[in-house]
Amino acid sequence: ANPDNYSGTVTQYSMSAAELNTTGHSKALKVLTGTAESAIANDEMANVQQKIEAQDLQDLQYGTASAKTVTLSFWVKSSITGTFAFTLYKPDTTARVINNTYTINTADTWEKKTISIVGDTDSSASIVNDNGTGLALYWGLASGSNYDGSSSTSWTNYSEAYFLGGHAQDGVITTAGADWYITGAQLEIGTSSTPFEHRPIGTELSLCQRYY
Repeated sequence: ANPDNYSGTVTQYSMSAAELNTTGHSKALKVLTGTAESAIANDEMANVQQKIEAQDLQDLQYGTASAKTVTLSFWVKSSITGTFAFTLYKPDTTARVINNTYTINTADTWEKKTISIVGDTDSSASIVNDNGTGLALYWGLASGSNYDGSSSTSWTNYSEAYFLGGHAQDGVITTAGADWYITGAQLEIGTSSTPFEHRPIGTELSLCQRYY
């Protein structure tokens, strides 16, 4: 949001044989910086996001005492090391948010990350049973102070300051030629991750056809 200088590309990346062997995935999403942002101002940020349809999330039972823990797992690689934000956001009824972080320890190396997120039991946290956005997942790449001025590792009412709470490393966006990759992202009920579910192309196609 509000970049002054930045330009970059988002593309599908084809894994090498060694990368496929490491991650179990043949493709990844790649963010590559061309012209770097000279500095991240208070009102600037960048992220990669995934929205999940609300009617697919009813079994989470948010807004009740039985709200379920979910676990996110993903593979990530970047030329920039450091601490990055991951935020889970619930937009409808009362907007709610929870912040987490993960660390890229070694440059240019695929690392698997796992983040468990408790269910939101607050009575205002129910997810409307419709085809709108039920939850949005945000992986931060850069964040000005307007978006990370506060951080909460428990569910709280949303404000802009919590958008990428905990984010520390802006280098992917402020470094010309920097890159960031993600693959194998999976969000599932429970406190631990399971092997990635590789579904047949016919199954994926039929799931997508309802949108056309």
